Amino acid sequence: MPETSTSKLRLEKHKFRHRLEFALFNSLKRWGEGASAKRLRRGAYLLDLLLYHVLRICRKIVSINLELAFPELSAKERGKIARANYRWFSRFCMDVLHMDAWQGHTSQVTHFNNLQILDEALTENKGVLLVSGHFGNWEMIPSALAELGYPVSMYVGQQTNPLTNELQNNARANFGVETIDKGKKATLQMGRALAANKIIAMLIDQNDHKSDLYVNFFAKLASSSKGTAAFHLLRKSPVILVTCPYVSDKFEITFQRIYFELSGEQEKDTHHISQNITAELEKVIRQYPEQYFWMHRRWRARPPEDSEKIY
Repeated sequence: MPETSTSKLRLEKHKFRHRLEFALFNSLKRWGEGASAKRLRRGAYLLDLLLYHVLRICRKIVSINLELAFPELSAKERGKIARANYRWFSRFCMDVLHMDAWQGHTSQVTHFNNLQILDEALTENKGVLLVSGHFGNWEMIPSALAELGYPVSMYVGQQTNPLTNELQNNARANFGVETIDKGKKATLQMGRALAANKIIAMLIDQNDHKSDLYVNFFAKLASSSKGTAAFHLLRKSPVILVTCPYVSDKFEITFQRIYFELSGEQEKDTHHISQNITAELEKVIRQYPEQYFWMHRRWRARPPEDSEKIY
């Protein structure tokens, strides 16, 4: 594991809680890097028990979300998905801790489907908007692509702890992934990246309380960012959905280009683009419902016509 410069992170200038979180996360990453497959499975098993049975983290939120998403299923069927969801999340957490060990070897644990779609899109020299969701192992996607030689920038939200934020961004950089933090400079940085024919990877499925755009997600209106639509309309950059579910012991990375029939009306087209992307992501989630991040309050923001509080 490339050495993290503690002096560069200037630990002494940060809050004690941030320093403590950094020390814990950094220690876990070092453990994860050297852990065998057997230890990782054991760690996932223990974390699953801790989150589900002891701390009962987000169990009510998961239950509400699954009831909204799958009203046609029985409570018992949704309960099975919920239980499997915690097992998936625990495995994902262990794999994040183990990521550094895959540096230079991601091809051994990944399998690509339709990679030619990405290659063809790059020949248009407009960059690529590579969209995904909190599903499967989303962290593996940009890292595996960067190791194949693709120019990847990842658009990410800053964590509340600047120390762990930099630690995670440094880990991505070790694979060759650039990060663009959400903020005032993000639009300019993303524009430059697309102009240089780079790939911008972004997650588009979180509640965006600042947005007035709502799309149907599992037949329920959910707030959505306008960013992907805005860049597609401005630069005509191809939009590709990429997903990475766990399939046996492999990360199955699949690409699907999404096309749009545009009207020329910006507001209408922004909604059309965002809705189409969300609908295609939903189709994949329905195939592996246990591998989606149901712990997130996806339907927290409500539109004026549906102001019912969900959580």
